[in-house]
Amino acid sequence: MRHNDSGSFDLLDTKLSPEPARVRLYDSNEHFYWSSPFGATSGSFSQRVSGINYICLENGLTYEQERKWGNNPLPQNEKVDRTIGFSIRIKKAGSLDGRAKPATETDGNKGDKSDIDGTASRLVELTDRLNENFQVLADHMSFMKTREAVHRELHEETFTKVVWWNILEICAVVVVTFGQILNVWYILSNKRSY
Repeated sequence: MRHNDSGSFDLLDTKLSPEPARVRLYDSNEHFYWSSPFGATSGSFSQRVSGINYICLENGLTYEQERKWGNNPLPQNEKVDRTIGFSIRIKKAGSLDGRAKPATETDGNKGDKSDIDGTASRLVELTDRLNENFQVLADHMSFMKTREAVHRELHEETFTKVVWWNILEICAVVVVTFGQILNVWYILSNKRSY
């Protein structure tokens, strides 16, 4: 049974290099039919496929890279966990799939019906594409919300460290001030004793 696979992905870690991360879609024979380019931080896809399919979010060593690297250790940038936002939609392929018969002269009035079917199938196809683009946009917005949450957590962590550093600085200033007061008091008390 034929179906439409569509979806999108977004690498949510902005601090890390996107180089080893990649998204690939495989058919039941484990031959890939779609792959994101290396270094892409986001992307979307839409494919008409049939049968069982596999989704692979690669982060480092793959079959091809295993042959490339062999038993050598991997570079450090390929040993880091990455957060990838991913969404996939699977829809059954519609009955109007853009393959209406062209009108011929011998069809007579049947040519009008063929034109209407062709226009209807094109409209359905354009509507599906528009719907897919809206869904990709909605995916992108949800990825942005997730990224914003990650950055907010980082911001709160940094702010907490700054507050603790300021408290430590205040304590150090109080200790130094108290030490200077004691030192001046000691010097003045020694001068009075002479």
